[in-house]
Amino acid sequence: MALISLLLALLIERVVHLSAKLQLDNVLQRYLYPLLPSFINQGLFGTLVIIALPTAVMYSLLDAISGLYYGAFTVLAWLMLLLMSFGGSDYRRDYRQYLKALSRNDLEAKGMYAGCLDVNCERFCAKLLTEAVAQQLVWINYRFYFAVIFYFVVAGPVGLTMYVVARSYHKYIIQHHSKQLNRTGIHRVMRVVDWLPARLTMFGYAVVAEEQAALPQSLRSWRDLSTPEFDLLGKVVCLASKANMTTDKCYDYTCYLVQLAKRNIIFFVTIISLLTINGTLN
Repeated sequence: MALISLLLALLIERVVHLSAKLQLDNVLQRYLYPLLPSFINQGLFGTLVIIALPTAVMYSLLDAISGLYYGAFTVLAWLMLLLMSFGGSDYRRDYRQYLKALSRNDLEAKGMYAGCLDVNCERFCAKLLTEAVAQQLVWINYRFYFAVIFYFVVAGPVGLTMYVVARSYHKYIIQHHSKQLNRTGIHRVMRVVDWLPARLTMFGYAVVAEEQAALPQSLRSWRDLSTPEFDLLGKVVCLASKANMTTDKCYDYTCYLVQLAKRNIIFFVTIISLLTINGTLN
């Protein structure tokens, strides 16, 4: 049932894009976190409580509807959770606008939409900005697709809820309480929850890419506990796309990395399907 729900959610997400207001990240940032200011000041303990509250609500909801109408309500709940966790509507819109600016070589619009994708364009020249945005797009794809699939398959809807809450709370703190980022401990929480899925996605990029130089780097990342996952993934992706990294084809390079990310998702969904069919994954 989990595999069917996952495949249906991926299919629906490709056809119907939820409004940004319905994305679970935005719902939590709008209605939950502003109501809990005291927990923000309680360090790591407060962060864990904030993550635990929606997770407990999801567990209680699934337990309450379990078995109703032969499990139909449970499947619908799983589908809605996946659809609300996937995507990142705002990022998708800004990415498309960035590609349009890139195709017509509009430097002003390119810098503006790079900023919308959380890339500081003032820190980079034209070539490095293209690489930085491409790396950011790969990271967004990881957090809004691969990590969602990973936690849904490995830890179920409750584990997925935990990850999405941590992901959205991390962004909320950066946007609204950046001075308290270290105090809240959310950065350490994200390092923990991203450790395994990030390294698996690095391995996937190394496998599906034409360049084989990325494979040794992806294997070395398993021993590297100090470098942030964002930087490790960037190194692997850079090696995986080295042959396509040309200064005069920035549009093609960015599109290639996006296609590589999609290929990586397909690769792992195929593995999940095969493991489910032979009974390894229940």
